[in-house]
Amino acid sequence: MFRRLRKRMNNEEGFTLIELMIVIAVLGILAGIAIPRLGGVKNKAEDAKINSAAAAIRSAMEMYYAENDSYPASNEIDDYEDLQGTVDDYVTLPDLTDSSGNDLVSSLTYNSDSDQYLLEITSSATSSDYYIGDAGFGDATTDATSGGALN
Repeated sequence: MFRRLRKRMNNEEGFTLIELMIVIAVLGILAGIAIPRLGGVKNKAEDAKINSAAAAIRSAMEMYYAENDSYPASNEIDDYEDLQGTVDDYVTLPDLTDSSGNDLVSSLTYNSDSDQYLLEITSSATSSDYYIGDAGFGDATTDATSGGALN
C-alpha cells in the first residue's frame, strides 16, 4: 500500500517554485501598471457629475429668467443649497455628493445682473473650476457669459 502511494507521488507533476514565482512577478507588474491608471478615475467621475449638472442648472436658470424677466439676484445664492432652493420650482437639480455623502462642490460663486449670470463651481475632487452662465458652460468665464466675465 505504501509502495503504491510513493509510486503515485513520484509520478505526480506540478508547477515548480520558479514557475510560480514568475507568474507572481508578472501579476505584480500588471497590477503596478493598472492601479495608478485607475487612481484618478474616481475624481474624474466626480467632476463628470458636476459637468452633467451644468445642463440642469442652465435649464433652471433660463426657466427662472423666462418667468421673472431677470436672473436671481447675486445676494440670493451663496452655495449649492441656495441655488437648489431658488430654482426648485423649475427643475430639481441633481445631488452633488459622492458615495460617502461628501460635497463635490467646494465653493460656489454667483454673480448676476438683469440679463446675464455667471456661476463658478470649484470641484472638491480636483479643485477644477467650472463656469456656468447665460451663454453656456466651460472652464473659462468667456465660455459661459454673453457679456464676458461678471465681477
